[in-house]
This record gives sequence, C-alpha cells and structure tokens, in this order.
Amino acid sequence: MKSTNVISSPLMLTLSVYVVCIGFGCLIFGEGVAMGHLQHDQDGLLESDQSLAVVGGEVIPELPDVTLVTQDGQSVRFRDLLENQLSIINFIYTSCTNVCPLTTANFIQLKHLAGDLDFQMISISIDPKRDTPARLQKFMQNQGALSPRWTFLTGSSRTIMPLLGGFGFYDVAVDDHSPGVVIWDGRSRQWTRLVSLPPPHILFEELKKFFPS
Repeated sequence: MKSTNVISSPLMLTLSVYVVCIGFGCLIFGEGVAMGHLQHDQDGLLESDQSLAVVGGEVIPELPDVTLVTQDGQSVRFRDLLENQLSIINFIYTSCTNVCPLTTANFIQLKHLAGDLDFQMISISIDPKRDTPARLQKFMQNQGALSPRWTFLTGSSRTIMPLLGGFGFYDVAVDDHSPGVVIWDGRSRQWTRLVSLPPPHILFEELKKFFPS
C-alpha cells in the first residue's frame, strides 16, 4: 500500500503564536476532565527548528467497531461512515475556547478551498460526557460549521477512547489538548495523520493527494 509521507512547512511564527494561545488558554480555562490529549512533542519541534510532520502509515490503523451519535442524535456505526469515503477528521470539544475554534475555522476555510472535491469532514468530541448532540449542534451554529458534508460525533468514553487510540492518539486530557488531523481514504485504505495545527492551505494540499491527478 502506498503511503503519503511528507513534511509541511508553516511559518514558525504562526506556530509560536498557537503554542502561546494553547498554554494561556489551558491556564485560564482548564477544567480537569480526564479524557483526551492529542499528544505530540511540539516543544521539541520548535527547539530543533523542524517543520510539522505529516505522517503516512504503512499499517492501516485498527479502528474499533464502535457506534457513535451524530449532532442530530442519530446512531451511526463509525466504520460505515468511513466506508468508500474520503474523510478528513479532527478532534474537538465544545467548551474549548482556543484550539478547537481554530481547528474548526481551518476546516471551514478548507471547505471553501476544496470547492466541489468529493470528501466529508468529521469532528469527534473528546469530551463525550458533556458533549451531547444538542451541544454539538450549538457549537456548529456558533462556529458557522453547518454543512451537509460535515458530521460531528459524540458517544461514551468507552467508545471514544479506543477510537482515538486507533488513530494513534493516546494519553488524552481535555484541559490540555493539542490538535491533530487525520485524512482517511476508505476506498484505497490510505491515510495521513497531520500533527499539530496545520493551516487550511496545508490541509488542502494533503487532501488533493488523494485524488487522481
């Protein structure tokens, strides 16, 4: 299986601003909920002056067969949602005041950049105890994220945690989370994980690689 394995180069100044925002937000708004931290060594990247990594996988992640709930209150088998679809996936929680609105805004801009390209967007809550379908709906409305191609998902810790692990995100903590994005092609079984907070143009460039030239 062919993997996508490249290095992106967003401006380090932009990354530094994001890091400051994340740290400041965690100090003020930390809520001590013991669930999800999409971990990466961001400080190490800054110290070594390296770019953010885009990691392709030779091994297909083993995703658990779980059923989640959409923002409309409908139960959906996650594997069915991915089947034969190109999906770009991020991880959010509705009470987040810094990173999650940024990642959501990046997806909104990606939608505009991508135009008629055939793909779906999926946002998975890492705070399922509080993120009910109604809260997801309100978050979508507040962020301007309403779209027929965009699904927000919640569930239980028992279903969400193994799913995060399947995508390679472990040791999660809502009050100190870092962003991550996964592009998953359910047709070719190729995938890419983007670490940290890739800007919309990087998301678009990576997404285009899954379409025939």
